[in-house]
Amino acid sequence: MTDLSEAAKQICRENLKDNCHRCPLRLQCVRNLGAGREAYERWLSEVNTAAEILVNKGV
Repeated sequence: MTDLSEAAKQICRENLKDNCHRCPLRLQCVRNLGAGREAYERWLSEVNTAAEILVNKGV
């Protein structure tokens, strides 16, 4: 099973307490992921990919 990447965790830590509603990962993070392990794995992959893109852009 895949885990959240360090990039995703970093972005979350930076935004969780004061700015979750404006977090750049929010759209990926809070969407309805569906049922089952496959849906969960797809969600993790999409969140991790978005986080890597944001980190590489310097957001």
